[in-house]
Amino acid sequence: MARVKLTERYIASMPPPSGHDRIDRDADTRGLAVRITKNGNKMFLFCYSYDGTERRLPIGDWAPRVSGRLGDEGTRKAEGSLEWARQEVARLRVKVQAGTNPDEERRQARAEREAAREQSAREITVATLAGRYLTEWAKPRKRSWGEDERRINAYVLPVWGTRKVKDITRADVDALVSPVATGDESKGIKPRPAEAGHRLALVRKMFSFALDKGIIDMHPCLRMKSPGGKPNARTRALTTARELRVLWRITEPGSIWTKEPAKRRTTNRARDSRFTQGEGDALRLVLLTGARASEVTELPWAELDLDAETWVLPASRSKNKRSHLVPLLPEAVAILRRRRDEVEGDYVFPAARRAYMVDENLSRPLKLACARLARVGLASFTTHDLRRTVETGMAAAKVPKEYRDRVLNHIDASVGGVHYNMHDYEDEKREALEKWARRLEGMLKGPASNVVPLRRGVG
Repeated sequence: MARVKLTERYIASMPPPSGHDRIDRDADTRGLAVRITKNGNKMFLFCYSYDGTERRLPIGDWAPRVSGRLGDEGTRKAEGSLEWARQEVARLRVKVQAGTNPDEERRQARAEREAAREQSAREITVATLAGRYLTEWAKPRKRSWGEDERRINAYVLPVWGTRKVKDITRADVDALVSPVATGDESKGIKPRPAEAGHRLALVRKMFSFALDKGIIDMHPCLRMKSPGGKPNARTRALTTARELRVLWRITEPGSIWTKEPAKRRTTNRARDSRFTQGEGDALRLVLLTGARASEVTELPWAELDLDAETWVLPASRSKNKRSHLVPLLPEAVAILRRRRDEVEGDYVFPAARRAYMVDENLSRPLKLACARLARVGLASFTTHDLRRTVETGMAAAKVPKEYRDRVLNHIDASVGGVHYNMHDYEDEKREALEKWARRLEGMLKGPASNVVPLRRGVG
């Protein structure tokens, strides 16, 4: 280390070294030095001896004057100037003479600040945790983060919102989910074990996020099982000609099920128990493609090539985050071409209050329609049951499982399927859907005597 008379002009003129950092000590102020790196960064050091060991403590960067002039202290902050560095070194030298190690003192202060920050983070409320969970974890990773947000706002925050995260116990979690699973017969509340499972899964994810972020040390949901047990796997599918004819009839363009109610009878319930033509078309498209209801309702025209009879679902809209090619059969193409002539905008199924429909636009009227159909002995079904119907129909048509999975865009979890096999299986998927379409057509064209009479009086 060279010993020189440090001045502002000298520090400004110091050239970056070609190799190791260069350190120049001040000839006037004992213990003051300047270090310059090969990148040109300049920092003041306090050089001192403690317990027989030579030490160098960084005390701050040298800050050139904003104006570029040398000699006017008013052109920059006092901190970072040579005069400030001399005063700081004098202060630190007094500490060393008193037996204090400034470096150890700084490390201790830093540790105390970090501990204070950690303690502050552990004092947050459940409302704050929920906001961070949605922003930092759910939204970047989950397509269904909206359901998490809905359940948090409806069920978690009203009960726990103002409580500290660290104060939530296992008993609190049980009190939140158990009543949902068991219901309350005296109040007419039915058991909802599946919903209890969803709420427990959400709370478990929130507290796992809190554990990873150091907000809590103990997970209140550890080894906790849903009080309602594992819900039974759903098996509902439309497997009889009668059921499929009913579905086709209630979604038929111009039928009493797809017409708007007469003005004198226009009520929300009357409207919701029928389908708009778009809702009927969307249900038919689910049945013809095996796609998820949300993939159909949110379908933009840009994903379709009607001349090539293909629909390419991008990875951004696919549940498994992989692009999916859907072959379109003539009946599906005919529906889409008709809609192209009838609707405007960027989406196949526009909605009144947004650019496109959502799942609820199909599930709500379908649920009410099924309630009316129950009077003629037809078991209710959901939009997801239509996907199960497609797979069941393809299986009955002797389509191999591998190709059924490809049609439904189920993940092949093998190493080859995930990392190596990039084949789109267009021909195989089209053949599988053609077999399903032939089976569906045969069932729809069966004896008329098997068709349920859907009169206005039903419902």
